[in-house]
Amino acid sequence: MKHSFASKKGLTLIEVLIALVIITVGISSLMGAMSSCLGVVRTARNREVARGLVRRVNVENLIDRKKITETTDSGDFEDVDGFTWWREILLVDEEERPGLFLVTTRVQWAERGRDTFEEITTYNYAPESESVTREF
Repeated sequence: MKHSFASKKGLTLIEVLIALVIITVGISSLMGAMSSCLGVVRTARNREVARGLVRRVNVENLIDRKKITETTDSGDFEDVDGFTWWREILLVDEEERPGLFLVTTRVQWAERGRDTFEEITTYNYAPESESVTREF
């Protein structure tokens, strides 16, 4: 009775080890991709929250067009942790464009160990404001 190698069934130790290495590399790649996806989702959520907070700052701290002046203001949000806001109002060109103000509103937060922000810059035209019409 002759024994042939073709009649033996099963896997060798080398084949099992190679299969384990391939599975390990595949799972590691999937875990890295999942971690990246979660980071992107977290960043998108923070940016969407920041956009809402910028709108909220503009609503809660209205700019009075009669009393607008160059100023800087800042604060934080009592109901949203980790986010702060800052606003700067600058007169663009007092001689050429009286009454034109540049308003920059920024919401800032920390993400992955660094400061991140969402910022909106607008122009406000207020030719009747006290800072433009008063005599120096």
